[in-house]
Amino acid sequence: MRNDDLDLRADPDDMDPFPPRTTHHPKREKSLVLQVALGVFLGGLALWLVQLGATAIMAKLAMGTFQFGG
Repeated sequence: MRNDDLDLRADPDDMDPFPPRTTHHPKREKSLVLQVALGVFLGGLALWLVQLGATAIMAKLAMGTFQFGG
């Protein structure tokens, strides 16, 4: 079967009139860049805090000053 036999296009009368898309959204692009930058920054900050806490706990365990319970 050739592609010419398949006419899958809609008739112009059946198509809903949609406005054409605008191709450039400078505000959205800037917002996306800021969201990605903020996500990278906050992810790095969270990772640093987790490493800091893990290092403090390991230091206390290594010195034997870590108390369980209270």
